[in-house]
This record gives sequence, C-alpha cells and structure tokens, in this order.
Amino acid sequence: MSDSDFDPVDPKALLEDRCKSKCVKTWVGYVKCAERIKDDESGSKHCTGQYFDYYSCIDKCVALLLFKELK
Repeated sequence: MSDSDFDPVDPKALLEDRCKSKCVKTWVGYVKCAERIKDDESGSKHCTGQYFDYYSCIDKCVALLLFKELK
C-alpha cells in the first residue's frame, strides 16, 4: 500500500482536544454566563463574548502546536 491509499488525518481536531485543558478559565466563564441567562425568555441576553474568548484561547494554543506538526 502506498501513502496515497490512506485518507489524510486533520491534526487540528486532536490538538483542539489537547488545548481545552489550557483554556479552563475561559470555559468556566462561558458556563457561568450560560447559567446566568438560562431563564432569559427575551432572547436578548447572550454569552457570545465568553464563547469567543474560549475558542480564541483554543485557537491560539492550537496554532502553536499545529505548525510544528506540519513541518
């Protein structure tokens, strides 16, 4: 079998899982926000900022690791 017989694996998803433990503080902020607004029936409250803070943390962590693997 040659290398072309295998489907390529995207390492980003694996790295995202590894980085989640480094972003616990922002995850906790998101969970706390979601808990605060869970009873909001108006739909005007949201946790978009906390959500983006969490995924920004993960993206920064992944970027450092991903490019090392791609070399």
